[in-house]
Amino acid sequence: MSDLTNTSSSSRSIKEIVPDLEGGVPEMEDKEDLTNGSALTTLENNLNPGLDDSKISVDEHIELAALPKSTKNLLLLCFCTSMFIDVAGVTATILMTAEISKELGIGVGDQAWVLGTYAIAFAASLLLAGRLADLYSPSVVYTIGFVGIAILNLIISFLNDRYSFFILRAISALAAVLTIPTGALSNTVAMILAGLFLLASWKWYFRFVTIIVTPFAFLAWKYMPPTKAVSSSLSGRDKLKRLDLIGVILLLSALVLFILGFTQAESRGWSSVIFLVPFLVSLVLFGLFVYWEMSLEEGLGLLPKRVWSFPNIFQLIIMALAINLWFNTTQLRLSTYFQDVLDISPIITGVKMLPMGITALITGFLTQPFPFLVTKPRIVLPICTLLCLVGSLLFAFSDGGEGMMYWKFVFPGLVIGTIGGIIAYISANTCIIQAFPISYAGISGSFANVIFQIGGVIGVAIQAGLLNTGDGTLEDWTGSKNSYFFAGAVIVSSGLVMLTYRERKV
Repeated sequence: MSDLTNTSSSSRSIKEIVPDLEGGVPEMEDKEDLTNGSALTTLENNLNPGLDDSKISVDEHIELAALPKSTKNLLLLCFCTSMFIDVAGVTATILMTAEISKELGIGVGDQAWVLGTYAIAFAASLLLAGRLADLYSPSVVYTIGFVGIAILNLIISFLNDRYSFFILRAISALAAVLTIPTGALSNTVAMILAGLFLLASWKWYFRFVTIIVTPFAFLAWKYMPPTKAVSSSLSGRDKLKRLDLIGVILLLSALVLFILGFTQAESRGWSSVIFLVPFLVSLVLFGLFVYWEMSLEEGLGLLPKRVWSFPNIFQLIIMALAINLWFNTTQLRLSTYFQDVLDISPIITGVKMLPMGITALITGFLTQPFPFLVTKPRIVLPICTLLCLVGSLLFAFSDGGEGMMYWKFVFPGLVIGTIGGIIAYISANTCIIQAFPISYAGISGSFANVIFQIGGVIGVAIQAGLLNTGDGTLEDWTGSKNSYFFAGAVIVSSGLVMLTYRERKV
């Protein structure tokens, strides 16, 4: 509230400060100052549609601000650790997929599940996690997630059965989703860490996560101040209604069936019932999910009821889906091919994939001094997708990147494609957040993350199915080549869609 109260001395009205609130903010009698309690209540109710009891007191904000600096620094370290673990867990799994599959007896066509089980659960429950933090104490929700990560990763490190691995990885995603993921630096470091632990066993990576997370989970539980949920006064029944568990189940089921269909296409063929039935049912469930969300009253669904009317939302969703599809298909196939076919050690595989992480890190920093890379999506994003297409074509014609083919094709593909991909990622993420009215600011980032995760799941599932376009084995580069043609076609098509993007007038 501090930013708003600081503007109360100016001549601007609340409508000028918060122009996107639907229906505006009721005028206040006698032009009372924004620090007045009733004014704060009015503003907060507008900022939390459907959550009528959202009355976080000014005293609570003051109490949080008054925490000792040492406590703030300690909590910041806890938050950074959880952020790193979330993203590193996904990236490290990409590098470890080959070793995990080999030890647990997972076939090439089913390798998408190693990454997919985590990503599916993460995507399906991300919006739910935000709602949990609204309905229950955010500090409690965060601490439970932190503790869950520590316990579940320890259990996973002792598993020798693939189905148990899939199930517990999905459950661990439900814990991880209660914390917040971060970006390129985590990806870069995770590649090296995963490679180092694979010198012993992939299981030691998960034990390492437990060792790191456990003390921070305790510190978070001990030092995080108890914060009041924005709708803490709701009854238990009303809170349960607002969790929208039906929406979560519909989205989760659709994603599971989608990846199931494409992983079976690799061994059974595109005309087989085991592919067609799950695939078609998943499309129906996606449609039912959208219909269900639109039919709920405002504040009861995972998505804002008017989300489909937000400016440029369809173009941005297509772009976000394509970006993570491109990144996941690029990393997963190259890293598994290097290890399983070329017999390259995991640590060297991680080093070979480092250009992607380093390029993403440098390019991400460059978006700061050159903001037009983010603020001009109609021009910049189509160009970015062309760079990704160049990367995909280089991968496709690399024949797996053996010997000098790595330097001629894979290395420049990683650099060129990642430059376009990371700018597109940052720009699309920013534009999605800006497309949401300020009254939905809390959900905009989560919505973007869900779309990115779904795109990644779709990508690895289809890539697995396209192995069948060759002889069905990883050794035959034909299926992998076609998957890169597919990824390139999808990403450049999303760039063409962005040509219809309507720039917002400032």
